[in-house]
Amino acid sequence: MRFLAATISLAFAATPLLAQDDHKHLTEIDGLRIVHAWMPATSGPDAMIYMEIENGSDGLVTLSGAEAPDGMTVELVGFTYTDGVEAWQVLPAMPIAAGGNLDLAPRGVALRISGLSASLVEGDEIEIEVLFGDLRLDVHVEVEDKNATAHGHAGHNH
Repeated sequence: MRFLAATISLAFAATPLLAQDDHKHLTEIDGLRIVHAWMPATSGPDAMIYMEIENGSDGLVTLSGAEAPDGMTVELVGFTYTDGVEAWQVLPAMPIAAGGNLDLAPRGVALRISGLSASLVEGDEIEIEVLFGDLRLDVHVEVEDKNATAHGHAGHNH
């Protein structure tokens, strides 16, 4: 009986920690959700940020970019080939229909952050504001391994 009580107590004690961990992976306001924001480790001043954006609202929203602290800049970019060489091209704002989603992913669409003053290694974190017109969402971005192709926690629901 004591074992069962201790197990139940530990389960309830762990719940806030799990909720806090989920909070880092999810930002939501008015039906608009950003899940699993991440970036690969960096060695230079630029990096790509990826995430899943879900528009659960009743209306169209438009991803217009992002802002970062400390003089860093952020641009919405798309992957392309220029003369057979991989490149990123600045994109205009991207509409996301009601009920639709947009995945920012390697070799697709991303937010390019420039002006990093130091290398970021796996386990580091940064904060950015993702912009949808006048709507701003504070997003927690986790740094993954430099060779990562997806967020370490991708594939589960929040």
